[in-house]
Amino acid sequence: MSNCQTSPKSRSTTVLLSAIAALLAVDVSVRLMDKEPAVQASEAVPVAYQPQVGLANPIHQREQMIDELQQIDSRLASLENRLKGNIRVEVMNFPKVDTEND
Repeated sequence: MSNCQTSPKSRSTTVLLSAIAALLAVDVSVRLMDKEPAVQASEAVPVAYQPQVGLANPIHQREQMIDELQQIDSRLASLENRLKGNIRVEVMNFPKVDTEND
């Protein structure tokens, strides 16, 4: 053993971690001995059908992403061009100003 003393807090942490590891080992062994599935088929929650065509083609994905980025870029350029020019602001509803308190 080493000459350094461990604090009570360190010992309690070690004991707690050992207890947790033991409980997990018992849980795993019980699950391995259990022959029934964890969830019965009648209890299973149905998932929306999502057909899988196969593995996604990364080239096709990249092409789609590039197309979408180009669309975003053109929309952003359009907004920038509008902001460069004069902007006309028209206020339709404006609250009345109370001049009695001034």
